[in-house]
Amino acid sequence: MEINSPPSNEVLDFCNFFKQSFKEHGWPNSKIETWKMTPLQKFIKDSSSLKHNSKYLLSNNKNKFIKNVDINNLEFLNSKYFQKNEMSRVILSHISNAFEILVPKSTSKKETIDIKSSIDAGIWSSSLIIIKVPENVECNIALEFSLSSNSLCTPLIAIDVGKGSNLSFGLSVINSSKSLNASNFVSLIEGDLSENSNLEMVLTQQGATLSRSDININLNQNYSNYDLIGVYFGREKQHQDITTCVNHLAENTSSNQVIRGILDDSSVGVYQGGVKVAPNAQKTDGRQMSRALLLSNLAESNSKPELEIFADDVSCAHGATIGELDKDQFFYLLSRGVSHSMARELLIKAYLNEVVEEIQNDYLSDKLEKAIDFWLSEFKMKEVA
Repeated sequence: MEINSPPSNEVLDFCNFFKQSFKEHGWPNSKIETWKMTPLQKFIKDSSSLKHNSKYLLSNNKNKFIKNVDINNLEFLNSKYFQKNEMSRVILSHISNAFEILVPKSTSKKETIDIKSSIDAGIWSSSLIIIKVPENVECNIALEFSLSSNSLCTPLIAIDVGKGSNLSFGLSVINSSKSLNASNFVSLIEGDLSENSNLEMVLTQQGATLSRSDININLNQNYSNYDLIGVYFGREKQHQDITTCVNHLAENTSSNQVIRGILDDSSVGVYQGGVKVAPNAQKTDGRQMSRALLLSNLAESNSKPELEIFADDVSCAHGATIGELDKDQFFYLLSRGVSHSMARELLIKAYLNEVVEEIQNDYLSDKLEKAIDFWLSEFKMKEVA
């Protein structure tokens, strides 16, 4: 089922401010600290020639969950994050689709909402998506964006998780052809969590020339929790960026960010991870760990974990490692008659299985495994060629 939700007049009126800002300032530039390692002007050179259109398909019969954006829910866009983020003006001034995913209170934890968007060549898809989860609900939602050559996708996603609820959310960026040129994806995601709520997120990026996911999570009330597993795959001259900030704003909140990257050829990977702990957010547990695996001497990984702590009773940690495939393990497999290409594949899969095993939700682990299998199939084709 196709989701056809052009922005209402109220939404367009709200976006007028951002249109004016875009005319004055344009795209974010690399002088801004958070954009220094991902210079958009290098990848997005002439967006004016692209046509504006957004196409979303609901793969299961959950059309009752999809609504036009309620004018009252535009308050989510008044947050400090959206108002000050330089990409907001880009997305909202070119918006072509706006809809809400409203999860009913009667939703079963086994129900899933799968939405796919294919961006054709010559198309710029800029969308507003609001996800609202009521109190005491468990649900599974996934968005998949598939790009073509000479395409651009810029979704803005606002997530609100009610008291005592659990949301398992997957987002994947893939390619719809073997070779992509000038295919760019830049998203903004903000999540607000209430008391005893949980947001488990799995993010995968691969195939596009540029992929950047900018995520801001607010743990607003006690005992809220956020878990992120992000995996990016790079080859050729692709640029992968995962930028996050988790704001601990109440007591007894927790977060865990686990980022894995695989970079081949001349690809570049970026992880900018922030954890901010407010003065009243005692007994916070905030962790982040980034690991990048380089398959080529020309591949590049940039990691910038940050902690900003204003409370004294907390447990926070961060770390980052960059390495190659283990030569001893490689030699062992070769000595047992395993081919060179199969040995590489086995070691890569073992490296990624570490994060698959950390996922508690079967729905999300399946999404990650599919993304891994997709990349490995492309990897095999490259090895054969």
